Amino acid sequence: MAESKIDFSFENLHFSCEGDKDWVETQLNQVLNRIPGLNKPEKIKSASGKAASEGVLDVGNTVAEVKEKGKRGRKPKVVVEPLVEEPSGDPLFEFLKEKNADKNQVKKFLATAVYLHSQGEEKFSTPMVSKALKASNIEKLINASDCLNKNEKKGFCIKDEKDFILTEAGIRSILGGIEE
Repeated sequence: MAESKIDFSFENLHFSCEGDKDWVETQLNQVLNRIPGLNKPEKIKSASGKAASEGVLDVGNTVAEVKEKGKRGRKPKVVVEPLVEEPSGDPLFEFLKEKNADKNQVKKFLATAVYLHSQGEEKFSTPMVSKALKASNIEKLINASDCLNKNEKKGFCIKDEKDFILTEAGIRSILGGIEE
């Protein structure tokens, strides 16, 4: 029996399914029925009016490819993953991306402080850095205090009671010149 495969994204949902054509269609319909506010036709059709397994499926603004496969003995599988949306147009987010500081927690902490420094701040606190990230809808730091301690050990900042200040080495490590 021929197998079908579908893979699409809709808002913050990623759906991938592979198996018998009827089973795949049933799984897709179940997922689509659970998306609130989605107006979908009774039977899923492609933009050209063909059955979903024959072409391209148009679901709102999302397009998914559907392919027939003739493999035997494969068990059907369904994968549904939430997608993490990246904030776009935010200056802090763009700065972190440009400085490759969007993945590494310690570097993200330091780069956020450097960004705040470029905005006129002189003294910083871990809550200040965390609030700046939250205000820009950027994934929060798991342990901001640990990030501060690690940056202090590298000589990139100096603790000053409950606050900290950036060193020239810390600023240069983000803006260019020094590799961590």
